[in-house]
Amino acid sequence: MQSGLLAVLTCLLLLSACGSLPRPFQPESKVAVDLRAPSTRAPLRVGAPQGAEAGDPKRFSLKVAEQLLTRGIAAEPQWFSMTVAPALETRLLKSKASLMEATEGNERLEVEWRLVFPGGDERELARAQLLLPRGSWREGHPERIEEAAYVNAAAIARALGVSPAVEREAEEATASRLVVLPIEGATGNGAESLEQAILQALGQRGIALAAAPEQQDLLLYCLVDISPVQGNVQLVTIHWQLLEAGDFVEIGRVTQENLVPAYSLAGAWREAAGEIAQAAADGILELLQQAGLRDAVQLGSPS
Repeated sequence: MQSGLLAVLTCLLLLSACGSLPRPFQPESKVAVDLRAPSTRAPLRVGAPQGAEAGDPKRFSLKVAEQLLTRGIAAEPQWFSMTVAPALETRLLKSKASLMEATEGNERLEVEWRLVFPGGDERELARAQLLLPRGSWREGHPERIEEAAYVNAAAIARALGVSPAVEREAEEATASRLVVLPIEGATGNGAESLEQAILQALGQRGIALAAAPEQQDLLLYCLVDISPVQGNVQLVTIHWQLLEAGDFVEIGRVTQENLVPAYSLAGAWREAAGEIAQAAADGILELLQQAGLRDAVQLGSPS
């Protein structure tokens, strides 16, 4: 895919009527599928804050992770993890919160973030401060938690070098959001690379992203199919399927396919993941618009 795939995979959009899902996309049992169990491959895991006691630390770490997702940074709350030990490529965002008195019935919340690497090394990453009504942090007031998460995610994104152009205003959040499910079938580091790349590409196009789905949200499922070697090439087909989170009804599909040099995707996907994601994101955005789901789109064009 390095040179072969840079011709950009062909995108085919299919809008389907509501009804039963054709296999292999139909879950064997809706009850057996835990949509709140996210990918264990997210490069960043957001830890609950230490220090000043928060009334709802799990909600805070979830909202920080979701705000990072809107900026194209693959993240999930640490308490979401399905594994005891992080994957080798996973880093932890550790936070320490402190409260200070402020004027006019407010208090100043300061959160210090440190980035912890798989080997145990850590470094200071960012500090965020904001004024909150006195007592709202300890009470876990939902709106104040969301405000704090927005400010902290913006500080983290800047420290990680994410362009402000990718950031979205909190008030632009919409009713329907998109949750990217773990990518299946990819060889090498394709699952991790493609997941991170599609999150960034979707965020750049103003598509509202979330870490955990609610009833009104949408799901994006991806299956990578790499055929056996024939001659010196392999056929790569990538299926992106858009579903309603509430009942798994299919909204539509985007399919990409191309011939690539044999075994070129057996290891690191490098720039191939970005090329695939950029092409797929355009198709997914068009699919949302054709289906009339404009609530899931904030801007509708790349930053």
